[in-house]
Amino acid sequence: MNLLKKYLGFCVVAMAMLFASSCNNKDAVVVDIKVKSKNDSKIYIDKLNFASSQVIDSSDISAGDNSVRFKMRTVTEPTFYVVRVPQKGAITLLCEPNEKVNLIINAENINDYTVIGSKGSVFTKELSAKLNDSKSKLIDLRAKYNSTQDEIKKKMIEQEYYAAIDSQRAYNSRFIWKNAMSRASVMALYQKFDDNLYVFDRGEDLVLFKVVGSSLRALYPNSEYTKGMLADIKRMEGIIRSAKIKNMISQSVETIPDISLSTPKGDIVKLSSLKGKVVLLNFWASFDQTSMMDIRELIETYNQFKGKGFELYQVSLDSNREDWVNAIESAGLPGINVCELSPNVTVSARVYNVNQLPTNYLIDRNHTIVGKNLFGEELKKKLREIL
Repeated sequence: MNLLKKYLGFCVVAMAMLFASSCNNKDAVVVDIKVKSKNDSKIYIDKLNFASSQVIDSSDISAGDNSVRFKMRTVTEPTFYVVRVPQKGAITLLCEPNEKVNLIINAENINDYTVIGSKGSVFTKELSAKLNDSKSKLIDLRAKYNSTQDEIKKKMIEQEYYAAIDSQRAYNSRFIWKNAMSRASVMALYQKFDDNLYVFDRGEDLVLFKVVGSSLRALYPNSEYTKGMLADIKRMEGIIRSAKIKNMISQSVETIPDISLSTPKGDIVKLSSLKGKVVLLNFWASFDQTSMMDIRELIETYNQFKGKGFELYQVSLDSNREDWVNAIESAGLPGINVCELSPNVTVSARVYNVNQLPTNYLIDRNHTIVGKNLFGEELKKKLREIL
């Protein structure tokens, strides 16, 4: 009997230890690093917060081959980490809870590394590699520009310089539209060519910040990244003024830019073809939660006023045709639905200064804009006035 009690007691202790161990490993991120170094040094891992960083751990490394393990406990959301070797460089990782990441580094060429076991970290590697290529090209072009006195050559180099910047912007823009739900898009938004030049620094870029901010708010409403991005967007909105649209609203009918895009069936429908009706020009996207929530109310409004000459002209900012069409069908989206299916910010969105989703413009029978961003009861009230 005593032997049985001892055995049962041992089992209880063993189970308790196993449970404690499993709790300790829950939501942990493990980064196993094989690093080759010419000299004795240290390797660090930092956590990147939205506006700051903090050292999490470090390890000594010696000349030759080294194996290092860093373990971050209680990781509850996708988190950026930086692995760095002083005077050699740094690597950005994006780790999900419970991931085990394998990293192979040569400290003498730290940008040429291998990462396995982390999709987010593969994304950050791709973004870093593209940006490093662009930086090298810009440095080379600046050197060529400063070394020549030929004005024609200077002009050509200048054009090539800005083309390289636009190429990087287009790459990051495509990445964001394709991976808006990934936190790697935050990295794509805030990359810099140098201390004074961001990849995205124009008013038209605000829509990209809005898309990523909306995704973060839906997935991680209490995250520091979400709060930081939303505060940043608010700050940007305070700087950007919609002078173009204000001017357009005050001008004559002919100044309203036309839109000519395809429906899901392939028919081309022009916005100008709806002159004589009251039209709500609505910019939306299937991946934007706020847009999809607004659609429910918009359907009710459309059904209430469609018999009085009210029409919807809905421009989707989706880049994937299947996502766009599925959203139309599943929501029962009425009116005229069109899309550019562009991987970048669409031309129509730029022309109409779309810097948030959804964005709408109310156009009267004379083809004059009479309202912007009217939703719910405010939209219904305006429709009663002009119909």
